[in-house]
Amino acid sequence: MAKHKDPLLVALLEGKSYTWTTPDGGDFASMRKAVKHGQTLTMSPVEDPGEVQVGDIVFVKWRQGYLFHMVGEIQGDQFLIVNSLGKVNGWVSGADILGRVTQIVDPEERPAVPVMLEQLRAAYHSLIQQELPNRDDTQRLLTIVDDLQWYAGRIGEERWDQMPRSNQWSFAQILWTLVKQAKAGQAPLAKRVHYFIDCGKECVGSASKIYALFEYSSLM
Repeated sequence: MAKHKDPLLVALLEGKSYTWTTPDGGDFASMRKAVKHGQTLTMSPVEDPGEVQVGDIVFVKWRQGYLFHMVGEIQGDQFLIVNSLGKVNGWVSGADILGRVTQIVDPEERPAVPVMLEQLRAAYHSLIQQELPNRDDTQRLLTIVDDLQWYAGRIGEERWDQMPRSNQWSFAQILWTLVKQAKAGQAPLAKRVHYFIDCGKECVGSASKIYALFEYSSLM
């Protein structure tokens, strides 16, 4: 079986730029202060290491692999590689820097939670009008909004944007991901309503976990 190749690495080795959008959530770990969820980044090949500056986000050869980190200091043709939290990895030569981020585009601004809930309800009603599901599936789909609204009240407005744990999605993040998906209306399966029910129920489960982490963390 062929080994999966990183499309970023393939593009840089071919002398091409590579553009991608970071996931809305997940674990950026050591680069979370420099790269935000939902941003669109363009990584361009480095032909002249003299172009690289302190603070640049770079893709470098590192030991037996590669790192997506930052340049913390430059001394001649030596570049100190660090992460966004200040941890030092070590020095590399200019030849080891394959690419640097040349453009960052911020994502669409996330609405307030009450607005997102209304957008989700409207998207679900639009889906129902298109697909005409049976009564049970219609009810299951619409109760997702009711459940998320209930958890929004329990979590509290002051905690909507807070991560319950390091690198754990906030309630607003998981809701925004679901809303964008529902508004786009794209599903990989023929049974679109069932797909959106499953995605919505997963989001409700995540909301439950977020509430539990806030309220019962000392017991878990």
